[in-house]
Amino acid sequence: MAGRTECCRYEPSLDELLDDDMMRPVLESAGYDRERFHDLMVETGERIRLSRESDERD
Repeated sequence: MAGRTECCRYEPSLDELLDDDMMRPVLESAGYDRERFHDLMVETGERIRLSRESDERD
């Protein structure tokens, strides 16, 4: 069990996830290409960050 826990401690980056061979067919089936999905995730992350900062100020 310790080996399984150890392997899960690494959190891949967005670029690493998108470079995975399994992601291409998944993205294509959803109507995205790698660059478009990457940009969408970066924009979404930025909106979440700004929303949290705004909530902290209120």
